[in-house]
Amino acid sequence: MSDTSSSSSDSSSFDPTAPAAPASEPIAAAPEPIAPPTFDAPAPPAADAPPAPTYGAPAPPAPPANPYGGYTAAPPASAQYGGQVAVGSLRYVEHHFGPVTTFADRIVPGLIDAALNLIGLIPMIIGIIIMATSAGGGSYDSYGNYQYDGGSSAGMAVGLVLLFGSFAVFFGIWLWNRVFKLGRTGQSVGKKIAGQKLINTTSGQPIGAGQSFVREVIHGLANQVVYLSYLWMLWDSNRQTLGDMVAKSTVIKVPKA
Repeated sequence: MSDTSSSSSDSSSFDPTAPAAPASEPIAAAPEPIAPPTFDAPAPPAADAPPAPTYGAPAPPAPPANPYGGYTAAPPASAQYGGQVAVGSLRYVEHHFGPVTTFADRIVPGLIDAALNLIGLIPMIIGIIIMATSAGGGSYDSYGNYQYDGGSSAGMAVGLVLLFGSFAVFFGIWLWNRVFKLGRTGQSVGKKIAGQKLINTTSGQPIGAGQSFVREVIHGLANQVVYLSYLWMLWDSNRQTLGDMVAKSTVIKVPKA
């Protein structure tokens, strides 16, 4: 009896005409934040991409190094000196070819070459002695008459041969050592021993036999006035003698042989 009443009460409480309860609305999710734009660097080119084209001629290679400092060939003067430098000047020569000798540096090789030339004077000294002893002489007899002894004509002839031969030897040594050897190689016997070399101030090469001869002639003429040609380099800004100035030459230091 109780079960029936409970079921009837449940059925009577249900009203089919009653509006349905509204369904719960879903909660909207918060919008995702928008990231700020980023600007990335462009990707590097691929490894096999061709290099960018370059314009203009490539720079010429540097000249080979000189073991004495500077270069073996004379490149043009540049602005690294703080301005243009005269070709052939002291600074130009020392930069491209080597250190220029001083007046004191040239004394020893000059004395050596002078001593070598003196070898040619040895026959002359011997010839003079022979001629002096062969010339004869004169004396007075008991009556006061002067009698002349003609001496040895053969001795006089030998003396004359030695005298003229000595000049030939002297000139030959000078021509070989101070003209041909110095002009073609840049080193006389004295300069080779002292470690010096005569060069052209522009090219750095030996000046040749012709210019060397002109240089020696100028030395010989100017040195008649208190060795003016040699002393000139004491006040010359490029340390050149008068002969060097005419021949466009100078003397640099090089390793000794």
